[in-house]
Amino acid sequence: MILIRLFAALLLGAASLGTLSFAAPAMAQDQQWRAAGSIAREEEFQPIQRLPATEILPGTYKLPPYPSTGSPGNPAVPARLVAENPPELNIINDDVEKQDALFLTEDEVFTSRPKLSPAKDGILQTLAIQSTWIAGSGDNIGMTEVSGSATLGFPAPSRESPLLLTPGYGMIFLVGPDSIEAPSTLYQAYLTTTWMSQLTEKWGTVLSVTPGVYSDFQLTNSDAFRVSGMAILTHKTTDRLQLMFGVVYLNRDDIPILPVAGLIWTPGDDYRLELTFPRPRYSQLFSYGEGYEDWWYVTGEFGGGTWSVEHPIGQNDNLTLTDYRLLLGMERKTDGGGKSFVEIGYVFGRQLEYEHDPAKLDMSDTILLRSGWWY
Repeated sequence: MILIRLFAALLLGAASLGTLSFAAPAMAQDQQWRAAGSIAREEEFQPIQRLPATEILPGTYKLPPYPSTGSPGNPAVPARLVAENPPELNIINDDVEKQDALFLTEDEVFTSRPKLSPAKDGILQTLAIQSTWIAGSGDNIGMTEVSGSATLGFPAPSRESPLLLTPGYGMIFLVGPDSIEAPSTLYQAYLTTTWMSQLTEKWGTVLSVTPGVYSDFQLTNSDAFRVSGMAILTHKTTDRLQLMFGVVYLNRDDIPILPVAGLIWTPGDDYRLELTFPRPRYSQLFSYGEGYEDWWYVTGEFGGGTWSVEHPIGQNDNLTLTDYRLLLGMERKTDGGGKSFVEIGYVFGRQLEYEHDPAKLDMSDTILLRSGWWY
């Protein structure tokens, strides 16, 4: 029994020595590892900062620049994805917006182009020069007309009811006729006074009077001074349709007075029909850009006039020229009422006659070229 206890004590002692022998190297190795240093641990955990949500329409959004040039149905800028434009400017329903790869043209995104101002700030409204050439020679008289004018505007009593004063001067150079004596140059100097007023939301008026001198400046008498005028009443039936009627007093020997009647219809911003007598006109926009619009048009015109001239027998007489014109033209309108234009036309129904001389000259049809510039 004593031997058994002694043997157990020896086994426990051996086990203890073994444990100590194994622990010592482990502790020594741990001590060496710690002495050699360790990897620095991260600071206290911080959550990752998420990126801010992307703004689909940032507060600094700016409209795309308006195209420098363009034409109806053919914008100067390429079509854009719907997502690139503010939703409030897209005049389309939600179902269409959801379609993939939907494109809108410039005209569809922006409901209308900027409008040109028809008038300028200040008194000076217009400076205009223009020239007209009518082909002809011999008894088929050729004509070259050069004229200029200026328009001054005054509130009467407000800018919405302006008073316009337009002094003008022109010269007409005649080539021919051979069979009838006629002056080589005719002159005209005039002052047109026009008052426009909007009586009500629907009704408006245009009143005009033009005293002037029309002569060859050879033997000028009282017949050279003539007064013409116009009175027109307008009615705005809808935003697109306006009616007009009135009278124009020409004070000419051939046709002293003419009625004015018709309508002005603008089915869209790119079209305008002036179905009026005696000057009908159809206009259509074909190009536009920043500060200008390009239009082509077809119009009719009643030409000619009456001048007091020196008759070949040495006394004064009244010379009347009459013609009718069908014109095709192109014009560029600019902001503030300016424009430049060129026209080509067909002239027919041409006549020359004196008041006291029974001789009368019927001329052949011919062509017309005209150009002008308005500031």
